[in-house]
Amino acid sequence: MTSKHAHFAIDFYGKICANKKKAKLVFDAIIEIWQGKKVKNVLNKYLPLTKGLPGYPLEYILIALKWILDQEDINFVGRPQEKQEELNNLFRKLRIDIPDKRKGSQLAIAIFCELLGTHPVEALLKANIDVAPRRRR
Repeated sequence: MTSKHAHFAIDFYGKICANKKKAKLVFDAIIEIWQGKKVKNVLNKYLPLTKGLPGYPLEYILIALKWILDQEDINFVGRPQEKQEELNNLFRKLRIDIPDKRKGSQLAIAIFCELLGTHPVEALLKANIDVAPRRRR
């Protein structure tokens, strides 16, 4: 199974339900990775503060998301200006600095931002990610 940012979004929502303060620290760690900080340094900073959360371990989250977000940037071909303005406004509202040359991964990061106050299905739909149940074969 290939990890996708949607898997991590659902895991993040579970962390929010378990402990909102610690989940916010996981969010902060994800943002720091997105902004270019080294996984090892971010992990050392946040691992002791997020112990006891359910779901994926922080190390797995940070390493996998770094790869996924980098891939999103490589594959990015553009988005409508209206959607870009919506993302810019969301990041501005949360006081998140957008790193240079990270347009492709902005949508994935926006899902995590939305999850701070939205149900995961709504956040995924807002990002245009298909959440239809799998059909039986």
